[in-house]
Amino acid sequence: MDKKRVMIIDDDVETLKLMKKQLEVLYDVIDFASGEYALEYLKDRQVRNGGEGLPNLILLDIMMKDMDGYEVLNRLKLNEGFKKIPVVFLTGMTDEMSECKGLEMDVVDYLKKPVASTVLFARVQHYLDLYSDQEERGKLDEDKLKSLPEPLTDRELEVARLMAEFRSDREICDILYISMPYAKKLVASIKEKLALEKRGDIRRYLI
Repeated sequence: MDKKRVMIIDDDVETLKLMKKQLEVLYDVIDFASGEYALEYLKDRQVRNGGEGLPNLILLDIMMKDMDGYEVLNRLKLNEGFKKIPVVFLTGMTDEMSECKGLEMDVVDYLKKPVASTVLFARVQHYLDLYSDQEERGKLDEDKLKSLPEPLTDRELEVARLMAEFRSDREICDILYISMPYAKKLVASIKEKLALEKRGDIRRYLI
């Protein structure tokens, strides 16, 4: 079985070497001390290999000199081929504002440096398992949903996509920037239109 690929981007060379040494026991580790070089590598893989060999998870330092983690993340999210790669921020910062900024940009987690090896392995494996599981579940059959007698609205379709990823109401709120009452209303409408007894029954509409 092929190893999962983890990319580490951190301009602190000592931290980079240590994390690579720890993780390469179990994973195929790609490391860069520059966000710009990391992005060039990803684009090269995208062009030459059609996206094959891209990392399954990116560990990204925030405070870097040439291009900080926020800018790297922003560029990742602007590329259709990279935007779904889960990103975990590495940071020595502890202020709540910095954490909120990252979460608003859709990072999956924060790891405070220095990271204990046990915590590092646990978090990395957790997110590799989580996102791999979501990929194996399949995608929503949107053509089928659009051909229903009472098709889903565009907003309901956005929520249905997240339901198909088994996202919670809270995650739906956070991802779509909507209120909890509105999220619950949309989920209820989707369940009614699709005749779902429970939200997990949306599996019937996966490809």
